[in-house]
Amino acid sequence: MNDHGSSVIMLTAIVVFLCIAMPVSCAGNNNPEKPSGEVTREVEEAAEAIRDYSIEQRDEAIRQGRRALEDIDVRMRALRQRLNEHWDEMEPEVRSRARDTLESLRVRRNETARWLDEIRTSSEDVWDKVKQGFVRSYEDLRASFERADKRY
Repeated sequence: MNDHGSSVIMLTAIVVFLCIAMPVSCAGNNNPEKPSGEVTREVEEAAEAIRDYSIEQRDEAIRQGRRALEDIDVRMRALRQRLNEHWDEMEPEVRSRARDTLESLRVRRNETARWLDEIRTSSEDVWDKVKQGFVRSYEDLRASFERADKRY
């Protein structure tokens, strides 16, 4: 199997794990589907810190990146739950927009996970480009989620 095939399999396994497992970021939170503001802020700061990591700090960058994605996964599940609770009350066009929004968030989340996988496998000569790609992707995902969270 080539390196690309192995990367796809590894990424798929990570995404499945993250979507099924209960994220660590909720530990000690009274509502496991809604992370506290403090946890979210810490995760956002950690994701931003990746920008300054050297290649020697790759393992920490990966840990921080996973934690950031876990936090987003928890927030997405909470959003999905809120939408499900009010689904019957929604107008058809609002339902359609909500479906499109969830799909867009899923696509952006998976793009961020791909960048995280690139962090794991990148060489020193592309390290800065890859970590900047992850940070930009995460910031875009976070901003998109915040807009969706306010809307719904």
